[in-house]
Amino acid sequence: MQYLEFLKTRLCGVIPEGVKLPSGFHLIGHVAILNLNQDCVPFADKIGQVTLEYDYRIKSVAIKTGPTEGRVRRPDFAFVAGELNTLTTHIEGGVSFRIDPLRFTFSGGNRAERIRMGKVVKSGERVLDMFACVGQFSLHAAKGGKAEVIAIEINPEAYELLVENIRLNNLNNRVNPILGDCRDVHPTDSVNRVIMGYLLDTDDYLNHALEALVSEGGSIHMHIALPSNKLDRTAGIVEEACSSHGFTSQVSISKVKMYAPRIYHYVFDILVG
Repeated sequence: MQYLEFLKTRLCGVIPEGVKLPSGFHLIGHVAILNLNQDCVPFADKIGQVTLEYDYRIKSVAIKTGPTEGRVRRPDFAFVAGELNTLTTHIEGGVSFRIDPLRFTFSGGNRAERIRMGKVVKSGERVLDMFACVGQFSLHAAKGGKAEVIAIEINPEAYELLVENIRLNNLNNRVNPILGDCRDVHPTDSVNRVIMGYLLDTDDYLNHALEALVSEGGSIHMHIALPSNKLDRTAGIVEEACSSHGFTSQVSISKVKMYAPRIYHYVFDILVG
């Protein structure tokens, strides 16, 4: 039985008619993350309890209560049912992650982008991940792409899990974790590709990404949250920044997912030469 039908069957007579129930959930290890409409929120605990019964893998249930914010990218979730321990192991595309999704962002909508990094990165490349968190992009690039990765993370708690995940995937010889602010500790003139997996004013960090590239240039994957009417302006900022470093640029823009009302998560794939 599909999840939505399961909820309707189990909650018939418990939740008023007309309340729009969730049609699915994002499963991270043993933690199910739900997006609920406002009319559903008062019944979150009941929906959570029924969700626990839907899939044997689910041990904890949480609901999203707001966007991820701040430099340490703390997600805004509320625990509603099941086990309080939400530290879990999640396997994705052959990569294992130890993560607490209530403390560190691990969006289901970014899955394709994470896996893509394991495919576009070329063997022998040197890659800089400026906002590594627990290794979401770094580990795919190192394992799938067989690249050497410099993974910088500013949050000490996320950094501890990054180090653990490097060991868990036997990537100590490919991933070099660094604790610190990427603006201060990034390498210069030494990498072929830069991953900028941050969404808030990411273009403010673009000059640091360009400083890290070798003199021949390379590729930059800049993630950013924007309204669609700011795309052209941001593309102009990218072109100007590249030009100021003596590079030409070719930009391809893809929409990843909705981030907030009228705001979308985009990735700017920038070929720098």
